[in-house]
Amino acid sequence: MNTLRKIEISFFFLLVGVVATLTFLIFVPYLSSLFVALVFAIVSRPIYDRINRKVKKPGFASFCTLALLFLVIFIPATLFGFFVFSDAQAAYVSSVTSTPLFDRVDSALQPFELYVRHFLPEFKIDVSTYVDDGLAFLVDNFGSVFSKVVGIVFQAFVMLLALFYLFRDGGKFRTYIINLSPLANEYDERILRRLEIAISSVVKGKLLIVVAQGLITALTFWMFGIPHAMLWGAVTSLSALIPAVGVALVFIPAVLYLFLTAGVGLSVFLLGIGVIIGAVDNIVGPMLFEKGLQMHPFLILLSVFGGLVFFGPIGFLVGPVLVSLLLALLDIYLLLFQTSGSAH
Repeated sequence: MNTLRKIEISFFFLLVGVVATLTFLIFVPYLSSLFVALVFAIVSRPIYDRINRKVKKPGFASFCTLALLFLVIFIPATLFGFFVFSDAQAAYVSSVTSTPLFDRVDSALQPFELYVRHFLPEFKIDVSTYVDDGLAFLVDNFGSVFSKVVGIVFQAFVMLLALFYLFRDGGKFRTYIINLSPLANEYDERILRRLEIAISSVVKGKLLIVVAQGLITALTFWMFGIPHAMLWGAVTSLSALIPAVGVALVFIPAVLYLFLTAGVGLSVFLLGIGVIIGAVDNIVGPMLFEKGLQMHPFLILLSVFGGLVFFGPIGFLVGPVLVSLLLALLDIYLLLFQTSGSAH
């Protein structure tokens, strides 16, 4: 290769690097929306394919699928968010203006507090303070979300638009990526398939389960007369993401609340329901989540926590998907290495 050709190739890759970096910076504000659109496109692809087989028009099938998702998922999720915000505000006002219940909880826990102080002199249980701080955090964060309504609406519009085109032109995008990759097509297909399985596993094996746990908890708390049931349902969905702790983080205080206000019978009944709801995650979750991801449970735990820390709320999806991609690339590396070794 002559010097002029080397300069030409070097300049080309430098130009590609600069343009790709600038393009990435342009897309950075919308990465979360695009990723959510990709997740829904992969999970909802069977629905789109079924509609498209009937209407024979990709554009119309994309619109119908999008309208169905909007009615079934996006509108209820938005309403649920408003209800949770309203419940959080009401719970915060109630905890600030009225504290007899929390005083009773503190009194009930006092023997345990005194026992622990034999080992940890500084140990103290102050439920009302914990509740106030937690509710203040929720209200502040929900408030910051709803104060940025315009930005959220625009991000949602970008996500829905991207989802429409992913339904309609997803096959073309996939073919373009495969053709652009220098890897053999079978390797590209394996990587893309691994990512699709990972995303489906996270959504079906974790997201749907924690949402169901939150909704069932909210309904159960409402039936038992526990205040702010929608708020605690949302908190249950979040706590269900925490391995080993799960829904117990919400149900144990709720059982204690019922014990103090309604007696032993109802509190034991609620405890039994909490055990059943928690068992759903422990039994069904691994069957769908770990099996689909083909990943060790400890890696799943780290990927979920690390994703939440690094990427925010969407991280519990991004983390497992990125780790699954890494494992897929390592599998491809082993195949390439074995192939090159056998060739020698």
